[in-house]
Amino acid sequence: MIGSCQGSLIDHKMRKVPIVLLLLPLSLLFSIVFLAGCNPFPKKDTHPEVPLLADLLKDSAKFKQIAGTDHLSELAFLKDDRILLKPGNSDLPFKIIDISGKLLIEQYFDWKLPFYLDQLGNLYFNQEKYEYPDYKKHGPFKTVVFKDSIDKRSEVLGSRFADSVKFKMLDDYEVKLLQPYGLKPCEYQIVNRERCDVFEIRNNVLLVRQEERYKNDFVKLPVEARRFDEDVLIRWKNGRMASPVYLAYYQVGQYKFKCDDMTLPKVIQLKGQNYLFSYATGIYLIK
Repeated sequence: MIGSCQGSLIDHKMRKVPIVLLLLPLSLLFSIVFLAGCNPFPKKDTHPEVPLLADLLKDSAKFKQIAGTDHLSELAFLKDDRILLKPGNSDLPFKIIDISGKLLIEQYFDWKLPFYLDQLGNLYFNQEKYEYPDYKKHGPFKTVVFKDSIDKRSEVLGSRFADSVKFKMLDDYEVKLLQPYGLKPCEYQIVNRERCDVFEIRNNVLLVRQEERYKNDFVKLPVEARRFDEDVLIRWKNGRMASPVYLAYYQVGQYKFKCDDMTLPKVIQLKGQNYLFSYATGIYLIK
């Protein structure tokens, strides 16, 4: 694994540690063992002939940009090969575009309310349902966020009751609130989060019992681009704790490139063509 020491190598080095080192403080001893078992020193680029990704993408004969990622909190590929552009600022609208850049829907939405794409591609936001595929038909849709309902109930009760009495009243209210949907209060939510979380349509109502107010069940996932060589440690980044920076080597089709290992380039096929994507660069058609 990149940036980690192999156990067998550490064991081998430990057997060669002089007895005098065992008298050193543990923190210093561990540092010596780490340095003995790993190579923390930067190396030269092993493929100087391979272009950086940023430079390769400038070649319009090889790549064509489809969309950038500025001001986005998420860019999601959808099962019908469309693209959801979710903003990183509540003052901006979300968009769904096709691969040619044609705008299919652009709307502002309340970030405090759930935003959901179901398995059929229907959209739910601002307590309305927008029907797939063109989203022109829409109307009110009941949405229940259990935490919000319980919080509002708590505000209504105020401080008129002793805490123990108020908690019992809220527990009873939660049971009554969940019952029509076949749900029960979930104990130990932090430990059992996966079993406690709910974000689904049930009884023609959008139900949400989790902190996250966004869910996409219509997503199509890209795959990581293929590496053609091992990553190389090229420098250490200064900070509160020094962190390593690696150079990663990738190949997509006939094109080889290199980039910071945190760029994480991915490949996805849309409408029969391959596209390169990362949050650092945006989406590019591979020609």
